[in-house]
Amino acid sequence: MTKINLKKNLAFSSSSQVITIVASFVINWFLARTLGPELRGKYVYLFAINSIVWMMLDLGVAKSFTYSIQHDKINPRKLYSYSLAFFSISLLFSIVFFALVYPKLPISRDIIYPKYILIALGIYIVSFQLFTRLKFLFIGLNQIKEYAFISFLPTVAFLFLLLPTYWLIPQGWKMEYAYALNVSTIVICVLIFHFRLTKIIKYKWIIDISLVKHSYALGFKAFLSEYLIILMTRIDQFILKAIGTFSQLGVYTLSVNYVDMINTVCNMFGIVLLTKFSSLSDDNEALLILRKIFILINVINIICILVMVVVGKYFIIYMYGAAYKDAYWSFLLLIPAVFGLTMGALFNTFLWSKGFPIFTIIAPIAPLIIKSLVSYFLIPRFSIFGTAIASSIAYVLWFLILLAWYFSTHPEKKITQLIPHKQDFHDAYILFIQAKTKLLLSIG
Repeated sequence: MTKINLKKNLAFSSSSQVITIVASFVINWFLARTLGPELRGKYVYLFAINSIVWMMLDLGVAKSFTYSIQHDKINPRKLYSYSLAFFSISLLFSIVFFALVYPKLPISRDIIYPKYILIALGIYIVSFQLFTRLKFLFIGLNQIKEYAFISFLPTVAFLFLLLPTYWLIPQGWKMEYAYALNVSTIVICVLIFHFRLTKIIKYKWIIDISLVKHSYALGFKAFLSEYLIILMTRIDQFILKAIGTFSQLGVYTLSVNYVDMINTVCNMFGIVLLTKFSSLSDDNEALLILRKIFILINVINIICILVMVVVGKYFIIYMYGAAYKDAYWSFLLLIPAVFGLTMGALFNTFLWSKGFPIFTIIAPIAPLIIKSLVSYFLIPRFSIFGTAIASSIAYVLWFLILLAWYFSTHPEKKITQLIPHKQDFHDAYILFIQAKTKLLLSIG
């Protein structure tokens, strides 16, 4: 197994994230401006459904790939064989479900989408699931260049396909066209990286039933943990839609997008750290790395927040229109959520690298329940602002719960190990400079 180079991996990971963030920003601005809050709300709601459903199909297996390859030295051909088998079965099931069953369910009675969009949603969910498994296979194999490529290609390709063709579509079909094009793009990208992976691993069909059981047993803990986290971050959108309107959802998710963009930048460290942490047996060394990464992400958080506080109001009105002006005030209420989400996600990654302890499953339950209750109480009174307050409370609480559990169950470790020392700021700066240099080289 190739030795993991943390700085090199951060550079390639960050390059893909930067490209993805820029492309996503342009797409989000373009669609928000042309669709308006109502249609944008309908558009983003489809992706909210995907974020909940695809994980139920995967059951955490994708997350287990890094640990299986790096720690257990599992043959990636075996992992990919049953991934392809499951993809084929779930694709047929998903199409049938969204074409025939979903439209008749009570939860869909007030959501009006054409049948072909629902079928496209089924295809997207299953394709996104295989796409995610491909990404984690590349990470586990330490193929960070491939991971970087697969991370940004769907977004960039969608951008370059959308802009020149969008104007050819009648106004009444623009939302549906944008979504159908997005689905087509992810399908094509899955095919491209299927062939790239099979070439790298010299793929041949190998089914190992015991490995399938092992992966589901390992991944199921990650699934429960991550699924509750996803519910924690998305439940407010479903509640807002249930109580409010697609228009309110369209405005609120614009402010959430800014939080997600900041979190995406920070996750470029987390996704690589999962691989690095999985190869470490010394928690002290892992905590030392985590301490320096915390410095970097908090600097990123502060810079991004200050930019939004100073120019965000005028920027949103100028770029998106006055209909989205409340997204600025919603973002201000989400500032605590930025810190809770980014630091909680990184610390959760550290815990996952220790074999997905059961507590990572339990930790999001209380924040999820509190967020739901607070949302139901505040949304009727304060609309999207109540949703933002509920998110901030939940994410900060989640991070604090993770910290409290780890250091109470590992008394030989002290929380002071996460308090930065003077030297850490210098080391973090050096890490940033080296990563930036490699980032520029990788882009060039």
